[in-house]
Amino acid sequence: MFFTFWAPVQRVRRVQRGGPKAFWHPLLGAALLAAAWSGPAWANPEPEQQWRAANELVGAFPRGHADIVQWEAQQQPPATPAPQPAAAQRWSFADALMAAQRARPDLLARPGQSAFERAELRLAQAELALQVERAWLHAVAAGSSARYQAQVLQAAQAGAELAARMVRIGNWPQMRLLQEQLLLNQAQAQQRVAQHQQHLALLNLWRMAGGGLTPAQLEQRLPNEWPVASATPAFAPLAVLEAQALQAHTRWPLLQRQAELLERGLAQSELERIAATLAAAVAPQPGTGAPPALPELDARQLWPRAWDKAAEARAEADALGRQIRADVHSAYSAWQTATELAEGSAQDALRLHTALQDETQQRYNGMLKSTWELLASASARVQASEAALLARRDAAVAAAELRAVLAGLSYETAKGN
Repeated sequence: MFFTFWAPVQRVRRVQRGGPKAFWHPLLGAALLAAAWSGPAWANPEPEQQWRAANELVGAFPRGHADIVQWEAQQQPPATPAPQPAAAQRWSFADALMAAQRARPDLLARPGQSAFERAELRLAQAELALQVERAWLHAVAAGSSARYQAQVLQAAQAGAELAARMVRIGNWPQMRLLQEQLLLNQAQAQQRVAQHQQHLALLNLWRMAGGGLTPAQLEQRLPNEWPVASATPAFAPLAVLEAQALQAHTRWPLLQRQAELLERGLAQSELERIAATLAAAVAPQPGTGAPPALPELDARQLWPRAWDKAAEARAEADALGRQIRADVHSAYSAWQTATELAEGSAQDALRLHTALQDETQQRYNGMLKSTWELLASASARVQASEAALLARRDAAVAAAELRAVLAGLSYETAKGN
């Protein structure tokens, strides 16, 4: 139940006669029910005894009205839960990845393949691992998010039920009931959206790693809760990451090697003249300061075929190298930002909402806050918990994307999956 995340109450609350928290419990008996639902207590010819009985009943519950609604729900016959796998049988990301790899025999290396073919397979495996990890993270987080929304819905249902009872006994106007019913309507819509998002995330993972299973069976294999938070993954300095990504790329080492071989056949003076010739070809036009509309080589300049090949090979290798370095910087910055948000802003908001709920609970115990204010505070803390969960998910996805870039994928490919 959603009440399990409330702090223990230190004071037993009683219904005050004629006060705003007056409440009639439906289990007082047939005679008391008839009097209670007929109108406010002061309209009954014998109210004193009934008010005392109601006070005693509500006082037996630590949280007053809210606990009574919870207690009533607990009296319903419990639903038979579906059999769940043991915790040790829950799917980790590694389990999901192995299932996805079994479904892709085309990505298995075979004897006799060249180094380039094996490098291409490693890149395809890195892309598959990224897709599966992202899908697994989203599916687990979506399940936890749906459960958070269920808690918010329970709080809204309790608020609407209590409001309806207050209206029935004449202590509240109809407008207050309508306000609580609007909150309930919003919570029901949010819960439905959360369930839909959970279903979509589950189907996405099932599409890649659900061979031999139904979506319902796959859902049972996923962890019920977000994995226990581990230490923030440690990455080497950017210069080391850049070198790692360059060497993991399938094309850059070959282009770099080709450019070095072509340059090795030229003297240092020739390399300097190539650079000077290229600079002159794109120099601003005299008197205008603007670059030429179509840069070209001067007919009087010597431009041997060997120079042409070396210049083009060096330009291609350097352009790809800059792209890879830019991808590393982009992925690293995204991971840093997502991690800071998950460990900073989201956690701070959760801490503040938790402190606010504790303060509201204390003021509620002192009869300075109403049941509905306590329910609203509890709902806000649950929503802050969900936001913190989603921030941790985004940080984990960003870390997976950075690892994919270090394995040789482009950042555009990593983000586009």
